Amino acid sequence: MADWSKLPYDIIHKVSTYLVVIEDFLAFSAVCNSWHSVYVAKQWHPRPQVPMLMFSDYENSSFRSFISLYRNKVYNLELPEVHGRRCWGSSLGWLLTIGDDLKIRLLNPFTRVSVSLPPKSSLQIHFGEILDWYDIIQKAFIFRNPCTSGRNEEDLVVLIIYGPLKQLALCRPGYSSWRSIKEANHAGFIDVACLKDQIFALRDMGTLVVVDIESLAVVDVNGQRHPQHVALSLLPQWDWEQLFLVESCGDLWIVYQYHCNSHRRYHSIESIEFLIYSFDFSKKQWIRLSSLGNRAVFVGDHCSVATCASDFLNCKGDCVYFVGARTEQRWPYSDVHVDLGVYSMVKGSCKRLGFGADAPKCYSFPLWVTPTLY
Repeated sequence: MADWSKLPYDIIHKVSTYLVVIEDFLAFSAVCNSWHSVYVAKQWHPRPQVPMLMFSDYENSSFRSFISLYRNKVYNLELPEVHGRRCWGSSLGWLLTIGDDLKIRLLNPFTRVSVSLPPKSSLQIHFGEILDWYDIIQKAFIFRNPCTSGRNEEDLVVLIIYGPLKQLALCRPGYSSWRSIKEANHAGFIDVACLKDQIFALRDMGTLVVVDIESLAVVDVNGQRHPQHVALSLLPQWDWEQLFLVESCGDLWIVYQYHCNSHRRYHSIESIEFLIYSFDFSKKQWIRLSSLGNRAVFVGDHCSVATCASDFLNCKGDCVYFVGARTEQRWPYSDVHVDLGVYSMVKGSCKRLGFGADAPKCYSFPLWVTPTLY
């Protein structure tokens, strides 16, 4: 029998370049020490990955399950670092977690690297005494610093929407406290996305702003210090929180999720529909899209991601994959029955995203997380 560990390093590295998804590379790196050396050297450069869905089956469990659309398979990972903690996913593979100890951390669930962030006590929370620990943070976002090209933990920028007023705060690994983003109008924030070298945020009532991470202030897309309202047509004002801000191949999209009133089963998963708009930076207006081409969008109450569907098996282009909104309201008191669906833009219809016997019955918040190693 051949001794695979004796292969020359350049051949081992060449083999690794044919691997598409991270779960294959992790299996590859576990073959033996010489194969693992490719992982240690960080010389494997994966293609963009399709997000996985992370959930937990049971209360007080240290295991988290990850559904791979690429393999149509469930992977169970033991992650004691997230036991009893609320998590948020990201497009960079990191989870942000908080527990009843009020400590906030980053964790890469695939490499088990953990990074401490400033504690909850450094957040400027109005009416914070009325919040339970799992309600402090509403959304979390993890980006690479737009001003650097590094791939280390020190190059991460973390933003959170937090508190009853939906304030925005920022930190980086090594900071001793969270730094609040100054906002003169005291409008709450809905969602955040990173496009090229800028971080954009969507405020209540649809105002699109740029977050200046150096001055800790917001400006409008023209660079003015007093952001102007950018209207979205056809959307009722009370549905602003059903908007998701998504970066897609250099474009900035808004994804609007709603229930169709005319559907015979209103509020069923089949009644969910989507409108998607792309921001025209020259005209400073949102343009409705009739098709996404070969791109797929993944949205939920946490991280929202767009990817090129043609690169992956079992991932369809011109579709929106979604986790039913506000599924966490009953957590942590009982399990959460989750709507997992896929909406076809061309058909204008939605169907349940099924996994057969592996269909999740979630106790923790279900969330999208894009696997990364570095």
